[in-house]
Amino acid sequence: MSEMMHKDVIDNLRDIDKNGTLLDILLEFEKKLDEVGMYAYKNWILGEVCEGPHLSRYWLHLKLMYPYKKMPDPRAGLRLEKIGCEIKFEKAVLKTPIVPKGPEDLNDDGEPKLKSDDIWLIDIWMPRKFVDEFSDDKIKVGEDDIDTEELNSAYDSGLDDESNVNQQAV
Repeated sequence: MSEMMHKDVIDNLRDIDKNGTLLDILLEFEKKLDEVGMYAYKNWILGEVCEGPHLSRYWLHLKLMYPYKKMPDPRAGLRLEKIGCEIKFEKAVLKTPIVPKGPEDLNDDGEPKLKSDDIWLIDIWMPRKFVDEFSDDKIKVGEDDIDTEELNSAYDSGLDDESNVNQQAV
């Protein structure tokens, strides 16, 4: 049985939050889960990303975490396998610091003691082609489609510089 530290999960989420591309990849991953009907199966909606996403040349790899008593229905994994994914269920332990209420709640080095909770880890390897469909060539702002290539070249040529705007107005 593997062990996962609460700190590692938090660090992973911070990395995702800092990197918009990883968030876009996760949104495409979630879209694919929805398309194949994963959320029709019991508890799949409860998954939390605890590791990844990691991209390699052909694969997206990540792990989802579930409370032990709310294991997702393993039959849903067959839907992922039908589209070429590899999926593995694993029992694990999540180590989380307790909120100290007194000195007895601290270990010898002054850190809070850890509690252990049983969890399920779902290890998913998805073909990368399912998440590479994200394209940022055009984005929608209100009712308008914005061509990001044109927007980037406008920035590169200095059209966002206020002194250029003032000179053109004269």
